[in-house]
Amino acid sequence: MEKIKQPESAKESYFISRINHWLVYLDDIILIMVAIGIIGVAILLAVEAVTDFIYYTKHSISHIISDLMFVLIIMELFRQVLRQLTRHVFSLNPFFFIGVIASIRGILLVQMKLAMGEAEWQGGVLQLGIHAIIVLILVISYYFYSKVEEKPSK
Repeated sequence: MEKIKQPESAKESYFISRINHWLVYLDDIILIMVAIGIIGVAILLAVEAVTDFIYYTKHSISHIISDLMFVLIIMELFRQVLRQLTRHVFSLNPFFFIGVIASIRGILLVQMKLAMGEAEWQGGVLQLGIHAIIVLILVISYYFYSKVEEKPSK
């Protein structure tokens, strides 16, 4: 048996509309706070990278590259928060990019540690392989995702 939906009263509809309005407003406030926090962290990391560059030491190159790649990751997250604020359609693309950047960051750091003798050879090569496999999986996933996203809705 199919239930018949009872019409809502105007008062209930208005009340639900107001609650929805305030929840959307609260969501925007939280997203703005998150965006400001993300920008703050990115600025701190960029300043730290500049400081490492100014007070250069043997180990600061890997730290500078790590910080700058992390700033790229953070800024990609910031763009995703902005997409949420402007009510754009959700997309997995930024997360594929973040994953690839993070894995490439890992590859670069492991290579530098191996070159400087700071990492064990076998463990370092294993980490390089894992990061490379992650990049490959993400690129293949991105390819299939973009093919599915291109198809027109029926």
